Amino acid sequence: MRTSEEIYHRVRWDTRFDPARFVLGVAQRGTVPKRVPLPRFTPGGDIPWHRVLFIEADGEVVWDRSSGVDRIDATEAGRVRAPRRLPSPYFVSRTPYAFSAPDAAWAPVSEDAPAPAPSSGPLTLLTWNTLWDRYDSDRIDTARRRPLLLDALRAADADVIALQEAEPALLALLSAAPWVREGYTLGADPAGRDVADCGLLLLSRVPVREAGLHALGPHKAVAAVVVDGPGGPVTVAATHLSSDHSPDGARRRDAELADLATGLAAVEGELALLGDFNDGGDTPQDRLGMTDAWSRVHGPDDRTPTFDPSVNPLAAVSSLTGRVSRLDRVLVRPEGLRPASAVLLGDVPAPDGLYVSDHFGVRVELAADAAEEAAETDPAEEARAAGIVRRVAAALPEGRVHLAGSRRMGCALPGADVDLVAALPGAVDLPGVRLRLAAALPDAEGPREVTGARVPGLRFTLDGLGVDLVTVATGDLTPAAAVSRRAELGGAAATALSAVSDAEAVLAAADPHRAAFTRLAREVKGWARARGLDSAPCGGLPGLAWSVLAARTAHESGDLPPLPLLRHFFATWAAWDWDRAAGLDRPEGPDGAADTVVPPLTVLTPTAPVRSCTTQVSPAGRDLVAEELFRAWEILESAPDSGPVPRAQLHAPPPLHARHAAWAIVSVRHGADEGRFRGRLLALLAALAEAGSPDAHAWPRPCGADASHVQYAIGLGRTPPDGARLAEIGARLLRGIPEAGLRRADRAQAPDLR
Repeated sequence: MRTSEEIYHRVRWDTRFDPARFVLGVAQRGTVPKRVPLPRFTPGGDIPWHRVLFIEADGEVVWDRSSGVDRIDATEAGRVRAPRRLPSPYFVSRTPYAFSAPDAAWAPVSEDAPAPAPSSGPLTLLTWNTLWDRYDSDRIDTARRRPLLLDALRAADADVIALQEAEPALLALLSAAPWVREGYTLGADPAGRDVADCGLLLLSRVPVREAGLHALGPHKAVAAVVVDGPGGPVTVAATHLSSDHSPDGARRRDAELADLATGLAAVEGELALLGDFNDGGDTPQDRLGMTDAWSRVHGPDDRTPTFDPSVNPLAAVSSLTGRVSRLDRVLVRPEGLRPASAVLLGDVPAPDGLYVSDHFGVRVELAADAAEEAAETDPAEEARAAGIVRRVAAALPEGRVHLAGSRRMGCALPGADVDLVAALPGAVDLPGVRLRLAAALPDAEGPREVTGARVPGLRFTLDGLGVDLVTVATGDLTPAAAVSRRAELGGAAATALSAVSDAEAVLAAADPHRAAFTRLAREVKGWARARGLDSAPCGGLPGLAWSVLAARTAHESGDLPPLPLLRHFFATWAAWDWDRAAGLDRPEGPDGAADTVVPPLTVLTPTAPVRSCTTQVSPAGRDLVAEELFRAWEILESAPDSGPVPRAQLHAPPPLHARHAAWAIVSVRHGADEGRFRGRLLALLAALAEAGSPDAHAWPRPCGADASHVQYAIGLGRTPPDGARLAEIGARLLRGIPEAGLRRADRAQAPDLR
């Protein structure tokens, strides 16, 4: 029989065992043995080996001193069940904890429990040094700051939150917060000593596969979790290196970085390291061979500080030098993920001047990389879009603000709107929401209520991007549960909330080729925009429809190179029988019946309530889409596989002069009137079809504008109505839109549309 010391070291250093699943029974005088988790036991410490009476794994006794049991090699108990990404012995295993509502307590996450749906779309990470209360407690107003911090963390809407200088009191506040209990997993036991010992706390709302901790020295460590990210597992680690307040701080940081470089080199796959590095230069990323996400997004010359004693009184209290520095970083190992946005949090004080912490938080969005994406995306625009989401969420803290549409799917074209769905408790007071947003977003331009929508909404421009905000009243449901339980809220609300689940389903359906889907969807949507096929209000296909078709193509053939994959897309859908509905799975109609005839063209939404998202496409519109798909297919058939995508040919303007014998030019005022006109476009096209112009086609973008008015062009097809009939249609359908005008232009006066 081996000794307890031998068994301990066998478990601790043999990579086949998971130390987090072992417990030591330690003798106590006059009472039952004390149960000590093996990772918390200190060899050579206060407890001598002879007091270890038994060792359990997964509830099974694998070693027992009194009976002579020694069966650690004869059982599967305590064995690693899947290859670990946090290598042992560098990382000591920790057990993630999730809140159990039935038990009203935090409970270990069982390895056997079915995992939630994996993350789709970008992975958002947040790091924040929260300023603990150990020093200068009479000058930093912790009691008032903590509620501000919880509100800011909730509004950040991050998938993984990494906190430094966390304390048991902050852990208690977070673990009691309903939004944390409902949505997040803790990277360690909330009743354990990890937070008290090293001040690090990780929270994740995406599935946590494993967790671990490595001590760098007294009160210094690196904590890590492995989560489901876009395309697979991602290791997210958090650390807080020694500051110059520590004796010989620079030397200690150097040793800590050397330790990290050795340990993290053994971590396979995607890796992000977050935290306060207490170094304003490039040493951390250089020593670790990692990329600074902020520099990747904003450029290497951007030195925006995260610790600024010149503006933040809390930083002035703790600063030794008064130096402005970027101490807080998100470092990534550039593999399959790329930083898409990076923004500061907490850099604006509360109305009374109080800051959340002496450090600003850093929120970074990581997106799946693709070979050609860098040339097609604008990191600065993505950063602005992410900032808009954060600011709107902060303005509506009682609700849950979801990003939807192409930006959630990662396939937005330049200048695309930011589509948001806000689930708000109780009933929605839209004028009140508008006033609150106006107060919180004073730089928002042209805010207006959306009329004629199924649920209330607002449209405005912020930071140069259009924002489309839909509001949904959740009644007695919590906003956090609104998307998953949307059917309980009625048809209109369920449809609005399904914009969120639809985007997630499209990404999931593209597996295992999400990067290929992103690239393909952008190519297809760029082509559709150039050819005027991309606007549902104008009788074209919405972005969701093109994304559904691209996701299905990527799932089936995403291992093809970019040009052959694009060719396969057009070949598939050019030859499609549009008497059948198209969707992510087999053809079916909205009622679920296979091969249901749903003319003229139907693309189904991916999630309930399942419906057609192309009801606005007319028979002539279907014929036009089919014609354009065939044209693109023919162009790509003649292109060599090894060459670039022939975008100049694909995106050439359509032959509008040949398609239309005359035009209707509509002029409306900027702002709300333009929105009202676009809302009547389908009715206008239907009236033109009744008047003998079934092939009329509205160009989706303005063809001209001045300081007060904007112009749209409607091609009247090969058999346009005469001037009198056109005037009658315009007078009837533009009634109620002040200063709206319609004039006829013959072929020679056709506008130049791009």
